[in-house]
Amino acid sequence: MAKLKIIFSQTLMIASAILFGLGVEEAIDYIITGDIYMRWQWYIPLSIILCAFICSVPSIIFADERSSGRRFTVKVVIHFICIFAAVSLFGLLFGWYTDLAGFLVIAVMIVIIYAFTWVATYWLLKSDENKINDALKDVRDEE
Repeated sequence: MAKLKIIFSQTLMIASAILFGLGVEEAIDYIITGDIYMRWQWYIPLSIILCAFICSVPSIIFADERSSGRRFTVKVVIHFICIFAAVSLFGLLFGWYTDLAGFLVIAVMIVIIYAFTWVATYWLLKSDENKINDALKDVRDEE
């Protein structure tokens, strides 16, 4: 159940962050060019949700990971490369970018969203852990 919670929360975080990033990109485009129209195909929101889900599923390999050090760092780097490749492929297939400048914007968004998701997931897991510890402490105190 905890793994499903991680997948669900990360899917929501990633999809929301992608939509926020695209909104910021469009706002900057409006400031620079004055173009007030956003041109999205009907499938763009669905592709964002699908991409967020596919990017959140590999994160469960870290759910039970308590080790630190070089092995964990290598896993994180491989995880980031896989996520970067997946999002880049989704962007290419679904037309999130059409040129190198658009790809660079997506690449920066990937890095920011990856960091945000890691921090938020760590915070959620730590919060759950603290709640469980507090509940166990209350049970011990009653005995």
